[in-house]
Amino acid sequence: MTDELPRLLRTRLGEVLPTGWRDLAPWGYPQQAQLALVAGVFRAQTPQSSVDWVVDTVMRARPHSMLDDLADFANGDVADVVEMLGPRWGDTNVLGVPVLRAKVIFDAACALVDLGVRSSGDLRDAAVDRPDAVEAAVLGVRGLGPATWEWIALFCHARVRPDAEMVALVSELFEAASPLSVDDTVELLTQTARVCGTQERTLTHAVRVYLDARIA
Repeated sequence: MTDELPRLLRTRLGEVLPTGWRDLAPWGYPQQAQLALVAGVFRAQTPQSSVDWVVDTVMRARPHSMLDDLADFANGDVADVVEMLGPRWGDTNVLGVPVLRAKVIFDAACALVDLGVRSSGDLRDAAVDRPDAVEAAVLGVRGLGPATWEWIALFCHARVRPDAEMVALVSELFEAASPLSVDDTVELLTQTARVCGTQERTLTHAVRVYLDARIA
């Protein structure tokens, strides 16, 4: 792909993305899959300040762990995750779904470990090489929807394929006669991020923020 199309998309996105969009994506936990999972499950429905509190609680509960092995969760049980999250967060449910967030964390860890995904590096690799399998495993967990998966991936610096809404926006900005494919959209966003001098995750998160605000 030449730079012409990514540069065009950069221009079009610059007309719609909010000021300061490069600062919208939190850095996350690119070397700590367990923290990325916990943070993603909570961030989907709670503010970042609460997520920071949860993460601090987890780190205090596991002071000698690198927190980058999902098998540490999967080899235990839900009660272990509840205890790790502490009295403030351990008994909280996913909003709208009568299931503990601790169970969502446990079930997601089990689903990923069953795929051979244990570390943050494993998740990043699998998200590129086996996106269908990863998404099916994660989204098969009760209480974990696409928005939560996007947050988990964002915190872990893993790729999430654009959904129909994002594909439609990019197609719209290009004034394409027909919608772009998911693969073409991924390639365009990747190359546009490069042209912008930023990470793909930073750009796609800014696009997601814009789409959410447009719907609201």
